[in-house]
Amino acid sequence: MQLALCGVTALRVLRAARQGLVGQQGVPRKRTSLLAPDPGQGRKRFTAGILADLSISQWAIPSDCPLDVAVPDQRQRIQVKGVSCKVFSQSALQQSFISLGEGMQVSSPELLFVEMSQEMPLINLVLLGCELCGSFGRDPLNPHDGDVVYWIDPITSTEKLRSFVGSCKNVRGLTRAKEALRFVMDNAWSPMEALVAVMAALPVSHGGYGFSPVILNERVPVSEAASRESRIPDMLFADGKTGLNYDGEDHLDLEKVVVAAQRINNNAAEKASEQQLSSALEDVRSKYVDDRRRDRELIASGHLVFSITKEDLAEKGGLDRVMSLVLDAMERDGGMDLGIQRAAMRVRELVRMRQDLLWSAMPGALGVKARQRIARRKAHRRRELEALNASLRDPNAWETVMF
Repeated sequence: MQLALCGVTALRVLRAARQGLVGQQGVPRKRTSLLAPDPGQGRKRFTAGILADLSISQWAIPSDCPLDVAVPDQRQRIQVKGVSCKVFSQSALQQSFISLGEGMQVSSPELLFVEMSQEMPLINLVLLGCELCGSFGRDPLNPHDGDVVYWIDPITSTEKLRSFVGSCKNVRGLTRAKEALRFVMDNAWSPMEALVAVMAALPVSHGGYGFSPVILNERVPVSEAASRESRIPDMLFADGKTGLNYDGEDHLDLEKVVVAAQRINNNAAEKASEQQLSSALEDVRSKYVDDRRRDRELIASGHLVFSITKEDLAEKGGLDRVMSLVLDAMERDGGMDLGIQRAAMRVRELVRMRQDLLWSAMPGALGVKARQRIARRKAHRRRELEALNASLRDPNAWETVMF
């Protein structure tokens, strides 16, 4: 069989590959040009049965979801229920697919980013770029709430994305992809860290804080008297001195302490449980001490890096409060004029937009409700626009408007 997967299907496959669920660990690197679909074994056309036998289906492609397939010519579209074909011009795209072996291809990360610009809101597209250029990967079937893998290799970079977008021709989504690329960052280590950084980078007109450029996880030298030669702030903002460290719920492994304590309670005489508790407490304390040393060593080197927690993000107005402190520091110590950003902190509509934008990209019920609110507002604005257009087409209504 010979088949090229694109769009949402390709995104699922790439995420599954990064989690080691498809083929060997990691994403294959061999780039190829798009091949024409071929059912193989002398068969003349694809059938639903042939496509159901895809070896990757159980990992990446739910049976009730459309299969996105790339073809080089309109005449090669696959006429099977549940298959959505997209035509890609060979002259516009060269070496833009990845070979998965056994005749299977998938959109390259760079092409996928452009494709997703037609499917995703801007913030989700920027977050996808950070994921592809970062060392974490989301769940292929449930990206909002599913498992996340960490400490994996990036599968592209901002440089490669910009080079691809700059060289692309006649591919839908290029304009929006270029806009999103202004805010994509390399080296994100986690989804929540990426979310905070993207919110910081987006301009106030897009629901962000306008602190771009944002640099993620870059090692900075500290004082010779420090416990280490250098430290790595999670993110630094436009002045290069002010930033944030994101402390997620697993930053200090308190759950490990609780589990060890429960084992002692259930096995009072078991020394191994006591040793586990002692080790867990020691690990938490060691991490806490290192955090405090990190903070003071960064301050001594001229960097003011605030800590932010998951609870700050989940609390209404929590991120605004932290970013107000960042704004104060950047104006005071960096001599920056952030009048627009300061004004945006007080505009009620912008405050509400920022809050829902942040929550819409978060997991759990908070994200679901925010996405529903955003959808309702969009639908309401669309109905208002349709009503206005209808009234302008009505001669009597137009007369009322004019006179």
